[in-house]
Amino acid sequence: AIAIANDSNFGLGGYVSASYVYNNNNPDDSIYAQSVNQFDLDHNTFTLDGAKLEIGRVAAAHGEAGFQLDLMFGDDGGILGAYRFNTDGYASDNFVYVQEMYASYNWNDVVMKFGKWETLLGSEVIDTVANRNVTQGLLFTYAIPLVHTGLLANGKISEEWGWAVAVANGWNNATDTNDNKGVLGQLSFASGAFSSALSTYYGSDGNTGFAGQSVESVGQDRALVLDWTATWAASDALTFWGNLDWGKQDDVEFVNGPQTVGSVANAQWYGASVGGQYAFDDRTTLALRGEIFRDSDGYRMFPGQSSMAYSLTGTLGYKLTPNLLTRFEVRYDEFNTDDFTDDVFSQGGGSADGDLYGIINVAYLFD
Repeated sequence: AIAIANDSNFGLGGYVSASYVYNNNNPDDSIYAQSVNQFDLDHNTFTLDGAKLEIGRVAAAHGEAGFQLDLMFGDDGGILGAYRFNTDGYASDNFVYVQEMYASYNWNDVVMKFGKWETLLGSEVIDTVANRNVTQGLLFTYAIPLVHTGLLANGKISEEWGWAVAVANGWNNATDTNDNKGVLGQLSFASGAFSSALSTYYGSDGNTGFAGQSVESVGQDRALVLDWTATWAASDALTFWGNLDWGKQDDVEFVNGPQTVGSVANAQWYGASVGGQYAFDDRTTLALRGEIFRDSDGYRMFPGQSSMAYSLTGTLGYKLTPNLLTRFEVRYDEFNTDDFTDDVFSQGGGSADGDLYGIINVAYLFD
């Protein structure tokens, strides 16, 4: 971090990231061509993914206060803020999204954050430069929430064990949609080359669905997600990681799909992700990730389709300078259903059940 006013806990950082994406299906409609992705949605397009500005002060010791303000500009900001999906502004790059904004206080080495912060769940984060692959995986996109607004506290049980608890407005909610709050918890362990965390989200805000189904009575219908992550550095060059997720939303009123239309039932989803990265030297890396995600009730992925999705991703990274990261990624996604059609991916002149595409990403990191 850059020290300001002789305060070593004050920092300024961020990155600028741009990409080019080409889809082998050559879809007729280049907008939202990669239909299972969170970001990098468009085909045959140069994209200003994100210009990220991070300003903050760490509450490092007892009695100290801090803050964090993270602003995301560009296409990723438009997707996170749902601007791209609600307007015809996809030809613009003037979006801005408040990714994190909170005040913090250190009380006897328990750090409390009040405001907006990223979720405790998952092995990947919103900022692509902090992940080993360019694109975020299926579990990041469909299994877990991404951000919360509320109060978060975290601390240490011992040198190896840590904990975190939080109360929030709900699942990605900036404001509370009812009188019920979501709660989060985490128990983490780190020793030597191995680290792991078990995290959970529990709430009744009725904001968990992507696929057009509705929760019967928003406010009383519970959602639960369990998330486990682990990382093992086998050597200085080789790292492995894994992620498991299971989620449930009670009392979903289905409007289409494998359930009877108009019926009320509990929706479930689950998935697994494994990966590894090898560093050939301090500049060159190769990362592989494999994922599977099951949306058995057609609630989290695509309307009306009891779905199983698979994904395989390979990413070659090379640092031209210590701050300039270039990455080339190839990703294959496949989608299968128990009913209806498997062909959810756009293809020139039709549709397909698989998606193969490549991404060139260049990012400059400053801190």
